[in-house]
Amino acid sequence: MGDKGCIRNLGIIAHIDHGKTTLIDSLLTGAGLLSQSMAGTVRVLDYLEEEQKRKITIKTANISLLYRNHVINLVDTPGHVDFTGKVTRALRAIDGTVVVVDAVEEVMAQTEVVLRQALEERVRPVLFINKVDRLITELQLDAEQIMRKLQHIIDRFNDLVELHADEEFRDTWKVAPTKDSVTFGSALNGWGFTLNMARSASMKFDDIVEAYQTQRFEQLRTKLPVYDAIFAMAIACLPNPREAQAYRVEKIWNGNVNSYVGQALAHCRDDAPAIMCVTKVQTDTDGGTVASGRLFSGVVKKGDVLHLVEAQSETRVNHVFVQMSAFKEEVEKVSAGNIAVLAVAGSVKVGETLVESAHKADVAPFEIVSAVSEPVVTVAVEPKNPKDLPVLLETLNALTVEDSDLSVKVDAETGEYLLNGMGELHLEIALKQLGSRAKVVSSSPRVVYREAVTTKGKAVLSKSPNKQNAFGIQVEPLPENTASIDNGNVISVDEYHNLLVDHTGKTESLDEETLEYVISGFEFACRAGPLCGEPLRHVKACLMNLLPSVNAELCGGFEITRAVSKAVFGSFLTANPILLEPVYKTIVSVPWELARECQRIITRRRGKVSGFEQRGLQAVIVGFVPVAESFGLSLELRSSTSGRAFWQSSFDCWKRMPEKLETKVIEEIRRRKGLPSELPKPETFVEENR
Repeated sequence: MGDKGCIRNLGIIAHIDHGKTTLIDSLLTGAGLLSQSMAGTVRVLDYLEEEQKRKITIKTANISLLYRNHVINLVDTPGHVDFTGKVTRALRAIDGTVVVVDAVEEVMAQTEVVLRQALEERVRPVLFINKVDRLITELQLDAEQIMRKLQHIIDRFNDLVELHADEEFRDTWKVAPTKDSVTFGSALNGWGFTLNMARSASMKFDDIVEAYQTQRFEQLRTKLPVYDAIFAMAIACLPNPREAQAYRVEKIWNGNVNSYVGQALAHCRDDAPAIMCVTKVQTDTDGGTVASGRLFSGVVKKGDVLHLVEAQSETRVNHVFVQMSAFKEEVEKVSAGNIAVLAVAGSVKVGETLVESAHKADVAPFEIVSAVSEPVVTVAVEPKNPKDLPVLLETLNALTVEDSDLSVKVDAETGEYLLNGMGELHLEIALKQLGSRAKVVSSSPRVVYREAVTTKGKAVLSKSPNKQNAFGIQVEPLPENTASIDNGNVISVDEYHNLLVDHTGKTESLDEETLEYVISGFEFACRAGPLCGEPLRHVKACLMNLLPSVNAELCGGFEITRAVSKAVFGSFLTANPILLEPVYKTIVSVPWELARECQRIITRRRGKVSGFEQRGLQAVIVGFVPVAESFGLSLELRSSTSGRAFWQSSFDCWKRMPEKLETKVIEEIRRRKGLPSELPKPETFVEENR
């Protein structure tokens, strides 16, 4: 682990059900940790009960392997889109990744998503085309047809590299069989090869086809073990930590790369301050935290005191581990370039930067991992017994610490605790975890909506409750591309992509406290709009008038916050407000004869089919379905196709609700939140129109 040239931090990413976890079982066989007969069925890294039951990967898991004098720190990631955030954070810890693609289904939607994520983190990809046996046994292609299909997959893969990789890596990171950066095989049957391996073994695709036609394909496992191909490809084509950090640090770290610390990170130095980026956390039974992540510089050992850069606090390392799937092996120390697991005192959040306390003043945090989706489904939770509320809150906090894609909010109108997640499955898993720690009652899943405007509203002047402060606001729709906006001084951008812009030129004269109150009023209005208490989205609020009281005692936080939020609401209601609903992009792969039924299911749910493609005996349907209509979609697709359909839904966009449904939905939300049945009038918030 101390020899940087002999370390590979390797991830496995793919579309759901393309064979990641089965491949990892085969890799464990190659490292001597699993018998060949068990590979493909044990799913070693899927050690959670829910993962074994559902046969999907829910969390990231890693294991350190020794293969021919190389340490392979291997990370398995979820394939389901609801857990994409966990994939992104796992990518921060690795330098290279094997992208697994089903030879029949080819590059799918989630393949593109995870590959884009990897390239944005400057993680170098190689390609494993899995399930080649299906081309022979199901599609019954001959050797020449197989090679054409495989080349098509490689070309499509390289198109994505060209599209998403940084310019300096586009050419060198494209894969090719001649560079041994592509492996072909079947993880389930245990065989695989690169081009050079095939030549050394005097094997051709005709021989692979013949082996399956004569039922001798098990001999391929002995002659061309898939683990040899994958490990050889990773060692030859993917960078070691010192090579990778030289070009990754400037992309993923916020500090000055030319500084002492920056150079220590870029050169993966052991004789430098210990600096670690936390990519995964679990709450320990003793109240502490087990934090996993990449150690980019220095050495960490038991007893070290580390500084949390974001939290601005200290923690002590109680134990240092190497992760072995569900188990942890305690070690004396871990050096730079490896994936470490630390048992520390207190709480640590995902994304935190840990640094040796003596150097805390010199270290900037790592870049925040960008999300590729956003929470669009929510459930209300409450304790079965009211006296257990503190336990519920503690448990919810622990869940959100472990999974930063979950968020908890309190509905100000109803007092409900709302758990927000990426999708139905994400929340279902979260509720099971919650139920194992606390006795709770939950609502059925609800959709998160957004409020927006379509025209420029009137300039509205609203006064504070004491009538001593007045603020004028005019709202208008904000384009999706906010980069081109240069209209006035932007004071604030909130979490829902709304802007507060100063058109008065007077905000610079405000004291810092008063300006904070103005921003708070704007953000308060954006968190719960006047239509039905849902957040505003892509609204530009222009500050047109600024009349705070000259008496500082009359410029309290409540007074100013209330005046600004009233002005936002008043102008918003004059700007043709609308309700936006989230829409999923749904891709269904199904046998050709069942395609029409799947299309009918999509259209019955207010969906639109935008693409239809035949791939061998399979049809690939691309459709867009409102999230509100997606509940139960998986069950219907499964039952209507006798389990032969594979599908994946990912958040695509916010879209205006049909007018005939909008009024009904707004009424239902207002009733659920205990709001008056009638919408407020603009005049409710207006002191004067200008």
